[in-house]
Amino acid sequence: MIPWPRRDDIPVVLVVLDGLGDRPCTTLGGRTPAEVAKTPVLDELAARGASGVHVPFGPGWATSSERAHWAMFGLSDIEFPGRALLESLGTGGHPPAATPMWHLAVRKGEAIGQQMCITGRLDSTDAVVAEIVDAALQEWSVAFAHEHCRFTVEPLRLGEWILIGHGLTSREVTDTDPLFDNLHPWMLPMPWAEASQEGGERLRSAHQSSQALHAYLAGAYQVLSGLGPFVPTTKWPSMWQRSLSFRELVGVNAAMVTSSALYRGMARLLDMTEIDIAALPGDPAAGLPARVNAGIELLAGADRLDFIHVHTKAPDEAGHTKNAEAKVAAIEACDAAIAPLLAVLDRDDLVLAVTGDHATPSEGMLLHSGDPTPFVVCAPEQRRDGVRSFGETTALAGSLGMLRAADIAPLLHGLARRPFFIGHRPGSVHSASLPVTPQFMPIPAQKNHPPTLMESPR
Repeated sequence: MIPWPRRDDIPVVLVVLDGLGDRPCTTLGGRTPAEVAKTPVLDELAARGASGVHVPFGPGWATSSERAHWAMFGLSDIEFPGRALLESLGTGGHPPAATPMWHLAVRKGEAIGQQMCITGRLDSTDAVVAEIVDAALQEWSVAFAHEHCRFTVEPLRLGEWILIGHGLTSREVTDTDPLFDNLHPWMLPMPWAEASQEGGERLRSAHQSSQALHAYLAGAYQVLSGLGPFVPTTKWPSMWQRSLSFRELVGVNAAMVTSSALYRGMARLLDMTEIDIAALPGDPAAGLPARVNAGIELLAGADRLDFIHVHTKAPDEAGHTKNAEAKVAAIEACDAAIAPLLAVLDRDDLVLAVTGDHATPSEGMLLHSGDPTPFVVCAPEQRRDGVRSFGETTALAGSLGMLRAADIAPLLHGLARRPFFIGHRPGSVHSASLPVTPQFMPIPAQKNHPPTLMESPR
């Protein structure tokens, strides 16, 4: 009897240290936090594997975490449904399909001439005010009247909501949230250029959404004006049309060990096994050891998992403080936390990769940047290169060169002995991995008499 399935592929563990990359810091003598940090575990991985740098969408292109992760997971060819959807799912929401939604945040603002400039966010000292603002928004949403739609708001966290546009059919509307408080004012919602270029129904739908959103935000501003200098802003337009499955889209069984609503939402959207271990207030790296252990337990579980993602926000949050020394400390804490993975690497066949999803500069005013992030991978059949320490400069000399986010999943699954074979189509999707659970053809039932060939025509 032939044993089936005859598989020799191995699991992948991808550890993402969010915001790991950086620029040379003057306070660190022209080096980055990863280059200054004492990282014996990451150095060991560099010596045992191969290194490169990760620039998610090419040199210079800054990106958000969720877009980088979407591409890193092997989903570049699948339309990204939007972060507002993920945040809703991650906080227990039930967002309707085929309905546009936005992240709504009430910001503090100041009028300068004809422009409303954003000056800050609501914080813990504004908790009482936030409750009043929430009640006012809920009341305004009920009172709002528009010929094409109605809006509802779902609370996310202090000063933030999901705004759902029932009756609208397009999310293709520009952000009104400037995101970068020092660069842009409160902005006008407009249809995306893609909709304008195509015209027809697509443009009409985008116009309806932008006009309805404009009317809603203008009215909300007037309602909130009696409470303080508050400005309602929107970003992260989202909409989903159908359920998604990581196994169907990428080809393997997967899990995420998460720490925030964003990644819980991504796991739920993609029907991945999910374990959430929150970061502790004031110490975002504190939960990583537990997340690493959870990932190791998933590897040993009864259910076969081919891909496990372990995540921490620690370097990113430290970078946003604009204190390079704080980011050095965060990276050192992450290095200690992932040490148990070395024992797993010694004991079992495994592909282990560590990188960041983007660069978060520790100096200056940039939120994220397109600078390179170190990438290291160890696998049984991965050739070692000459890199012996972890950091941007050494990684730039690694054998893997410069990787984009879309390169990572094919690379890792290839090292795991399941590369997608171009020219062969075992599933409906051109996936990042050879599908481990293809759709089988049922064996036809046997008839009493075997079929005979038709006589050739005379």
